[in-house]
Amino acid sequence: MSLQQSIQPGICAQTASLQALLNTFLREIVPDSFSLTSGGTAVEIPLSHLPARLRVKIEYFSQAGPHHFGAAQIRFASSSAWQAASPVQVITLIAQECFSRLNARDPGKLPEFLRGVFNSNAEIEKILRRVGDTPDPDSFLAAEQALSYGHWLHPTPKSRDGLTDWQQAAYAPEYGGWFQLTFFAADKSIVSQGAAQGSAADMAGQIPGAAGAFRLNPGEILIPAHPLQAQALRLDPAVQALLASGRLRDLGAAGCEFSATSSVRTLFSPDCPWMLKFSIPVRLTNSLRVTLRNELDVGVSMARLLDKLEFGKNNLRFQIIGDPAYLTLDMPDRSESGFEVIFRQNPFTIRQGKGIYNLAALTADPLPGRSALLTSIIKRLAASHGKTPAATARLWFEAYLDCMLDPVLELYDRHGIALEVHQQNSLLDLSTGLPSRGYYRDNQGYFITDASFPRLSALEPSLAGQPALVYPRAHINERLAYYLVVNQLFAVIRRLGCDGLVEEPALLLQLRRRLSAAASRFTGAAAGFAEYLLTAPALAAKANLLTRVHNVDELETAAQEGLFLQVKNPIAAAQPQPAPELADVPA
Repeated sequence: MSLQQSIQPGICAQTASLQALLNTFLREIVPDSFSLTSGGTAVEIPLSHLPARLRVKIEYFSQAGPHHFGAAQIRFASSSAWQAASPVQVITLIAQECFSRLNARDPGKLPEFLRGVFNSNAEIEKILRRVGDTPDPDSFLAAEQALSYGHWLHPTPKSRDGLTDWQQAAYAPEYGGWFQLTFFAADKSIVSQGAAQGSAADMAGQIPGAAGAFRLNPGEILIPAHPLQAQALRLDPAVQALLASGRLRDLGAAGCEFSATSSVRTLFSPDCPWMLKFSIPVRLTNSLRVTLRNELDVGVSMARLLDKLEFGKNNLRFQIIGDPAYLTLDMPDRSESGFEVIFRQNPFTIRQGKGIYNLAALTADPLPGRSALLTSIIKRLAASHGKTPAATARLWFEAYLDCMLDPVLELYDRHGIALEVHQQNSLLDLSTGLPSRGYYRDNQGYFITDASFPRLSALEPSLAGQPALVYPRAHINERLAYYLVVNQLFAVIRRLGCDGLVEEPALLLQLRRRLSAAASRFTGAAAGFAEYLLTAPALAAKANLLTRVHNVDELETAAQEGLFLQVKNPIAAAQPQPAPELADVPA
């Protein structure tokens, strides 16, 4: 039987959709209203919108991350017998229960929410139908395109509003398509650009095959666009007016081919020195994926600042992949024209990212019949070195903390800069087996403490125009705790625990020891942050279910960061076991 046959895409997709929805429901809607059966083998949920109870088997209970569920049953008040419930039935009941408990009275929101859930489910099924017997990813782009299930704690992880089936097949990362960019030529009088060094217009000319494909008129600048972006722009009356005036010319497709990374709108080519991040008219999970004007300038300012701080030169185990340039058009009465394109450094051109993985791909639940990517890597590493998988996993985790925890804490401690290092934004170099370097990407994800901002803005004056980057340390501690710990570190701990490599309590203690050392070693913001992680009874977590139920676009919230809630902190609860008495030690 082939892997394609063993997967059963429809059943697998429904199971994955239920896992995501049920985990977010237990965390965000009923954290205190469900119960565990005797022995903790199942979770029981009393339903408020009809006289019944749900019972779902727990295959794996996680202290740090999402649980893994098995078969579901329902029992109505009029019956003493439990009846089997299908994933689709449970998904629908949980969705109804969300709105019942939240007293959401808008009659249109429940169907809209269910549409998002089943839109995501249908996309997962399509992805699984094309997976076939593809091997595990072993490089940057392959890992970017291997996220079959999407976000581990999101009720609609693969919902994509605004894409037709043929557009998904052409441009979504899971389909592995390659395509050329569309180019426009714009009169420089309507072009806005910025660059930490050099010229963004020159960078556009560095896209292989683009510069020689067109003859630009004097005073024109080449503007690359994602094909989806270009299709939408051509329908914009303001753009049509510019085209009619001759100040903008539609040049069509040219240059080398690109393929989508996990963010969908950021494109990669092994031959181009830049990855390109575009605005596209698509809502992915919670947000319409448009680039706001202030993000363009933030990328340039932060690239200049980090270059002056020489953080990358002083820390060889961690690299920030900068977004040092942008191009867009200025259009009357608009903050954003739709032409926004960000130039992101591409450090993976020479080796094409061999052995580079994002954390989301490493920690994702595996397809049926396979092992999780991280587990497979650790087991191969153990076999090659003649060690047990458990010992190798502990060693791997320690090296991972060297690359991802310590450098992030050091940046925060020395400069008051925190990073939005969630799973998808964080990469590891595993080309030698053990983590040797961490990477961070995304100019949307910087926080600067209000105490550090005067010094940093004096060093890089353009920061003075970016007050949205500045927060009190207490707020940053909460957000960094979510992105670095709850989202990323806990995903690794849960993965290793779920796959039986190392039990979660042992890894939480290993993390606790590292944080205790950090609290003693650092003297600035990171010291207080480490102490916060060690002692806070609860940590902030993103409320993806509530965000989606209320149909909130994260970019339209006050701080452009969505909704948050508090969840139990397993680090504070992790305590070393007392040493056994001598009489209890086996001879």
